[in-house]
Amino acid sequence: MHIHRRAATVFALLAALQTITGIVFSAAFGRAFGAPLFWTATGSFALAWYFQRKAISDQ
Repeated sequence: MHIHRRAATVFALLAALQTITGIVFSAAFGRAFGAPLFWTATGSFALAWYFQRKAISDQ
């Protein structure tokens, strides 16, 4: 379905944004500020993978 593909794209873009923000925060303020963003980015990438697999299986 298109909604699963769209959800996968949104979660992948969100994860990329969280990763870039985490790198900037880590460089500016230290690892303690960037680490939570890397964990949430990991979860977003996992959700993107799940919705991409679901979109492929629904075809």
